[in-house]
Amino acid sequence: MSSSHKNGQATKLKPRPLGLKEGLTEMYQEKLLCDVTLVADGQRFPCHRALLAAVSPYFRDVFVKGGQECQEKEVLLQNVSPSIVQNILRYIYTEELALTPELAPFLFTGASQLQITPLQNVCCRFLVAHLSVQNCFEIYSLAQAHHSRPLLHAVLWLLIRNFDQSFEEDDFLQLDPGDLTAVISSNDLTVASELKVYQVVRRWVQGQPTKRSPFLGELLRHVRFPLLGPEEQDMLQADLEQWGDLDLEWKVMDGQDRLRQTRGLRHGMYKPHILFIDTQMCEYQELETEEAHMSCYEPQTELWEKLPGLQSLTHACCTSDRDRIYVSGGVYKNSYSATIFEFNAFTNQWLQLTAMPVPRAAHGFVCHRQKLYAMGGWCRFQSFLNLAESLDLATGKWTAMAKLPFALSHPASSVLREKLYLLGGATGVSNHWLFHKGVLIYEIGSNTWTQVPLATGFFAAGAVAADNGIYVIGGYAEKKTRDWVDGALVPENRHSTRKCVFINEAGRVSYSVSIPKLPRGLANAGVVCCGKRIYVLGGEDLAQRYKTIYHWEPGESRWHRSSSEIPVPREGISRFGCVTLLRPKPHVLQLFQVASLVLVAAVTKS
Repeated sequence: MSSSHKNGQATKLKPRPLGLKEGLTEMYQEKLLCDVTLVADGQRFPCHRALLAAVSPYFRDVFVKGGQECQEKEVLLQNVSPSIVQNILRYIYTEELALTPELAPFLFTGASQLQITPLQNVCCRFLVAHLSVQNCFEIYSLAQAHHSRPLLHAVLWLLIRNFDQSFEEDDFLQLDPGDLTAVISSNDLTVASELKVYQVVRRWVQGQPTKRSPFLGELLRHVRFPLLGPEEQDMLQADLEQWGDLDLEWKVMDGQDRLRQTRGLRHGMYKPHILFIDTQMCEYQELETEEAHMSCYEPQTELWEKLPGLQSLTHACCTSDRDRIYVSGGVYKNSYSATIFEFNAFTNQWLQLTAMPVPRAAHGFVCHRQKLYAMGGWCRFQSFLNLAESLDLATGKWTAMAKLPFALSHPASSVLREKLYLLGGATGVSNHWLFHKGVLIYEIGSNTWTQVPLATGFFAAGAVAADNGIYVIGGYAEKKTRDWVDGALVPENRHSTRKCVFINEAGRVSYSVSIPKLPRGLANAGVVCCGKRIYVLGGEDLAQRYKTIYHWEPGESRWHRSSSEIPVPREGISRFGCVTLLRPKPHVLQLFQVASLVLVAAVTKS
């Protein structure tokens, strides 16, 4: 007798394939042991009530009434076409499904009506993947009719990111007030002029004036009138003379007052740039200049513009939030820093914020929902940290976070939804580098860390968040022992890698997302997302540093080299600050340069 039986414990047997799928397929095709028939538009579909009841609450209610099993042999399906019934049954019995953009909406409707949730979810994911400006309002009607929150969220997000195109025609007039409000209140709205937002509100109200006029005042609260330029204000006043239903409120404001009143710019009022801070990463050498060089790279034109840098900055970490840049920590001549700096794209000036509780360098550093997170890093060359803190930018106060499970430096860091990710990293340096083979995930709501193992270790990689995961680009990977290079201060058990992987939300490698290898192995490069592309700037291997720029767009088969290079006099550069910065477009920026009489609101006349 096994020990598990002696202790009264059940022995778990390894599951065996039962051939259930094959058996169901055969019974469906041969119509074996069928005990109920579905009837749709006169066509009959023999099937099995137990299976239908197992996958559908709708059929379970049909077959069980008042606590008693119903013996009816036929079920008449209303408003479901025979072709849809056939596709639904094929999916239930065989798990086979051939979706097309034409079929998916009807199959989604049928699955919703018959309460077959797994099929409804499959169709929903397909519809989201094939969502476009051309079909979004058709899908919106579908989401509303079947109360599908995922489908509705996808449609509203598409409308926000394609505002100008989506609202050219009158299809948007079918939006309900709450959904229109969700769109026009978003910071992510891709609109260059706030006048267009007002015009959309006006057109929506006039689509059904009697019914919708009561919503006008509430909708106008989400129009950011201080973002209107002088010519736009004139156009607005001319429009108001036609309708005569609004009163305007004005106020003299300087640039800062105007910015606070607007609650921020729309996404379409910015132009994305890549900010480069040459932090001169030579901790044992004199700085080449007293000011760290900082430039903005505009990818479309491949032009560089010099911006004000910081004084004597090395080994710092960098992150961004729309039009703000944050730089933390660093080291120069073995002196470690706890400073935090903020760069404002409106003023082109730096501001020093509340210092970190612990000096650090080579740490995880991200910004999320108006908070900065500094995690791990090192405070001396061989002294790594497991401490983490967050800074509330509104109050200027630091708060201790849960400690990392172990000390960690040089991780790639990123944010996805409400989770922070530290990917790879080094856990120490003894007589060689110690690699972290895994991902640390921090749940902001619960203040807890989760460890997810990976097959290989890496550090000094780049990370870019996408909708469903994180792109991890390059870095140093671990060499096999026999390939170590001796003779250095630390025997080199690392090599720069060309490898790129996609990490899903759960922290695991997703092989369904294909990323081409880098043209060369690169570690400590600047890796950012700008527009639809991922850019890799500079970087190093164990032989030299580079100043090349590569870019790749998801779906492409290879990386492309830009004709422009990083404007540094040296051979190359690595371990520098590199983030995406949204800079206000010139016509918007000029609104904040001087004090003036500003339109702040339009209210309905009583």
